[in-house]
Amino acid sequence: MNSPAPAPAPERFRLSVDLSPVVSSHLDHISEVTGVSKAGIITAALLDALPDLLARADGLKKRHSELSQAKGRGK
Repeated sequence: MNSPAPAPAPERFRLSVDLSPVVSSHLDHISEVTGVSKAGIITAALLDALPDLLARADGLKKRHSELSQAKGRGK
């Protein structure tokens, strides 16, 4: 009996981040307390912050568009 092929793992991308000694120390502390790797902590924090970051980026894009249109009308 053949078992079904495992589902392919979702595609993931690597990102290199330079941390200050203070941030690294804080992440080490959190990692020691929680047992979660520094990469796991950063991934979770980024996922938690992503909706707000997207909203801010969309707001900046909208404001830039408004300023560009106003500048075009002011000529």
